[in-house]
Amino acid sequence: MDLTRILAHTITQGLSVNLRSVEGFVVPVATELSYDSIDPYAMTIAFHTSATPIVWTFARELLSEGLLEPTGDGDVHVWPGLDDQGVAVVTVELCSPDGDALVEIRTTDAATFLDRTHAVVAAGDETRHLDLDGVIAAIRETESL
Repeated sequence: MDLTRILAHTITQGLSVNLRSVEGFVVPVATELSYDSIDPYAMTIAFHTSATPIVWTFARELLSEGLLEPTGDGDVHVWPGLDDQGVAVVTVELCSPDGDALVEIRTTDAATFLDRTHAVVAAGDETRHLDLDGVIAAIRETESL
């Protein structure tokens, strides 16, 4: 098995993001962005605030579009802006029944991460990387249980 080929499909990037409270306070949080070509449309963001990371999965396209303009429906909204020091950020709003969070990611960090993911799977080429036969087989296996 060619491990180099397998590892080349997974991108991770550790960084610190700002979590903005309702009152406007900013708290830095250790975070990891990740992307795996097995699920080419999605990316994850993991917040390391406790023993168990809080993980959100959403469309990579949301982060990409949110660098330039407000985007998103439902639980995730993304838009460009500036932080309190005037540094370009992309704000990610995450909404759940347990509460909402506003996260500011430096635009340069988000762009670097996206560039790395697009080197693995270019925007628009996601369907070429889907294993539809594997998905159908997994569904059939689940149905037969």
